[in-house]
Amino acid sequence: MGWDEKLRTTIADSQTVSNLKIVFRSAGPADERFITHLREQYPFIAGDYCRFLAITDGAGLWMYEFFGSGASRMPAIRDLINRWRPISEKLQVFPFAEDPEGNCISMRINGEIIQYGVEIESDSHCIVLANSFGDFLDHMLMGEGFYSLFEVPPTEIENNEWLDYLKQKGWLQ
Repeated sequence: MGWDEKLRTTIADSQTVSNLKIVFRSAGPADERFITHLREQYPFIAGDYCRFLAITDGAGLWMYEFFGSGASRMPAIRDLINRWRPISEKLQVFPFAEDPEGNCISMRINGEIIQYGVEIESDSHCIVLANSFGDFLDHMLMGEGFYSLFEVPPTEIENNEWLDYLKQKGWLQ
């Protein structure tokens, strides 16, 4: 099952699984004009990311906030871009999300997904989270790589609604 099927399943489940509403939020699809405008501004944006926006105009997955057009209840990506502009322009990346600590999650020109904070000095100080947007969603946030996002043992992040959901679906052991 790919990230897009997992996302659609989670969106559907969020309507009936009450605990999931605590750790997951989504919106309707982003307007196609918004997606086209982003592609014009950032021609290297991966098709997976555009498909994500065509499914949901931003999302909250556990404590990761994916920004959208601003037309939905999800935060506007223009605010994220403005907040991270000095660093994202220096790194030549597209910022699209923030992690639980407020660090920026961005896409490099080569498609890699990276994380960095306000103290970043150079591209070499970024943390590579995944090789692609699809891999970031499928493997890291909704799959077996989830625990690797944290610098603590898995036992310290057990017993929360997101992990319970991933395990129930068989996406995380």
